[in-house]
Amino acid sequence: MTKEEREAMADPVVHTDRGALRGVRTPHGYAFFGVPYAKAPFGPLRFRAPEPTERWEGERLAQQPAPTAPQPATGFTIIPEPTIDGGEAPECLSLNVFTPELGPAGLGVLVWIHGGGFVTGTPSSSWYNGDRFARDGVVVVSVGYRLGAEGFLTIPGAPANRGVLDWICALEWVQRNIAAFGGDPAKVTVGGQSAGGVAAMLLGTLPRASGLMRAVVPMSGSVFPARPAEATLELTRRIAGHLRIEPELEAFERVPPSALIEAQVAATAGQGISAAERVGRELPFFPVVDGEVVPASPRAAVAGGAGSQLSMLIGTTAEEFNASARMAPMDEAAAAHALEQLGLDETGREWYRSLGGSPADWVGQALTDRSFKIPALRVAEARRSAPAPTFHYEFQWRSPALGGIGAVHCLDLPFVFDVLDDDHVRVVAGESPPQELADRMHRAWVAFVTDGDAGWPAFTGARRSTMVFDETCKVAEDLHGPIRSLWP
Repeated sequence: MTKEEREAMADPVVHTDRGALRGVRTPHGYAFFGVPYAKAPFGPLRFRAPEPTERWEGERLAQQPAPTAPQPATGFTIIPEPTIDGGEAPECLSLNVFTPELGPAGLGVLVWIHGGGFVTGTPSSSWYNGDRFARDGVVVVSVGYRLGAEGFLTIPGAPANRGVLDWICALEWVQRNIAAFGGDPAKVTVGGQSAGGVAAMLLGTLPRASGLMRAVVPMSGSVFPARPAEATLELTRRIAGHLRIEPELEAFERVPPSALIEAQVAATAGQGISAAERVGRELPFFPVVDGEVVPASPRAAVAGGAGSQLSMLIGTTAEEFNASARMAPMDEAAAAHALEQLGLDETGREWYRSLGGSPADWVGQALTDRSFKIPALRVAEARRSAPAPTFHYEFQWRSPALGGIGAVHCLDLPFVFDVLDDDHVRVVAGESPPQELADRMHRAWVAFVTDGDAGWPAFTGARRSTMVFDETCKVAEDLHGPIRSLWP
């Protein structure tokens, strides 16, 4: 074997600002797993802002995913989300990098923030495998961050929005190091889905994240009515009550992460709440308006032009949470109450009843529209005169699996990442999901990250253009015209 052949077979090594990393080869390039961008946020660093890692000597192996952030067990989820146990002090502030080239190649970069309601999730899901993006000339960085109470509980004496600070710290790592992995720090797109979409949208509005990205991709998650930090203290007191401690930093620091998880689950359980009453309830853990990291409500920030210099690719699936409303019996009276609770007047309630189907179907579609479609549409409308373009889409391909779950929340992800051959995809998308649709969606995301153009007309004041991703993939004008006026 020649020297060149041996070098071609050797594991890749990259030198970062903290030390050397030894990764692995992939079918289309290289991958580096479990790369720490900050110290493990436990012990003396518990409930603190993230601190960058120290330098290390020699080579650090980056060939296995890092432990996941402490989180409750979830059972079956649409996305395969393996939990990797790291004990009571996991090195969870880590990231994975997929790239086709090493060294100064100047490639576009997609920084991916996973979803999971800010309570669960992992950057190492097989649905976030970035090797197909690498095949097409894009570097992917998937980020782990603190979840639940560790990352988002308001604790007097601790910085708020610790999970948000984790995202910013990871983006700063990207700026310092991504050139060594083939990426261009001036060509960073931040994307995510569900809670990750909210994260991408929020980061685009934050002064502390200014200059860390040039584009954002909020998928099935966008603006939200952020609460002030003081308004979340009742949850802090509730969790402290379950732990039998005072609601203060020193007391929380003494609680093992596993015990804190048990308390947060107990304190946020919806015991005795009907399916109709659960509809539209806020997530218990969420970024808050703290006046510093998050200075204002994201809705107000977007309306005021924050992030207008960033290109945006934004959209939803057609039936995000429709199936969730069918999980419990619902008669017409319960459905009418749920529709009213969502904010619909009689005209709106009658419009959803006119769609046909069961009462749960009316509520499911209204919940999808109120929580996902309308917020994304309002963002696109607020940006119609922005200097950077906005590309709007809706994923409408309906899965026949699991009793016909339709165009459900998360179903678009394996199409975007072009991983339809993943075993779990067959469980939620059936035996024959259309590869042509994956090709089309994946190309659009590659083009947007690379050049800032998704490949269809931008959403503007003159045109409300929406790409409909289904078997035909056509642009529709004013797709959501029928529901725009129904929601405040």
